[in-house]
Amino acid sequence: MGDDALCEEQASRRDAIDGKVVELRPFRRRGSDPVRLQIGERPWRPTSDTRVVEIYEECDPPTAGLIEQDGRLYVFDCIDGRGSKVSFWAYTQVDAIEVSRLQNAAGDDLIRLLDGLFADRPSMAALAFDNLIESSAPINS
Repeated sequence: MGDDALCEEQASRRDAIDGKVVELRPFRRRGSDPVRLQIGERPWRPTSDTRVVEIYEECDPPTAGLIEQDGRLYVFDCIDGRGSKVSFWAYTQVDAIEVSRLQNAAGDDLIRLLDGLFADRPSMAALAFDNLIESSAPINS
């Protein structure tokens, strides 16, 4: 099944994620709707209306997880600078199948899965200083 057929199958589908019902809005290609990032917000909650769905790496602050904006799901990952004043973050849209894989992964498998999600698809990057977003730009577009 190609990506287009898979996306059409998931159009207007509702899934339960972490016990909550999330309506997955249709999209043509994964990563086609960039995440919204706001200067001055936390990288793991990049806008005031972002909902944190799940945290994959429980650190202080969280460094990888799943967020929802406007019915779309995005994975985020701190790709450099964990625990430092300056850090770099990546975001990309994911579908229900990818979310399921993320929920079942841990350790090195999670790291490999996250790395693979950001390869060869439109993503967003953010630069954070003292855990606040300072700037952002598209990557892999």
